[in-house]
Amino acid sequence: METTQDISFNNFLKNFKNNVSKIGLKNSIQKDYILKILYFSKEHLTAEEISTKIKTNYNVSIGIATVYRAMKFFHDMKLVNQLDIGDGIVRYELNLSEHHDHLICTSCGKIIEFADNLIELNQIKIAEKNNFILKEHVMTIYGTCEKCQN
Repeated sequence: METTQDISFNNFLKNFKNNVSKIGLKNSIQKDYILKILYFSKEHLTAEEISTKIKTNYNVSIGIATVYRAMKFFHDMKLVNQLDIGDGIVRYELNLSEHHDHLICTSCGKIIEFADNLIELNQIKIAEKNNFILKEHVMTIYGTCEKCQN
């Protein structure tokens, strides 16, 4: 029996496929698997982790180059966000939720998502004060998480 989350994913995937075909691009089953892994993940995943999870969860092998190409495609379509926590490894998350920023623990690599309306408002004010049109931003705060402080 399908869960509410499965139905939500199926609707998301259907919309994605419709949008891709409207702009004359092709979709593939590999992209479907990648999107499914990202959709149900609570983590920020590397391309290698995505490939491994597809193999583990669905017994389907997708080459790492295919994952990287798909991630570039999704990023160009603004469907995924890229996150580099300072270790040179890009992690990915679907761009489905409200805008958020990240706290990164420099000891263990833990990633904490946060949203702050005051920070967002101040960024807009700073842009306006400098006659700058703000299109997007990335805020990453580096420090030490509570667990690593002890």
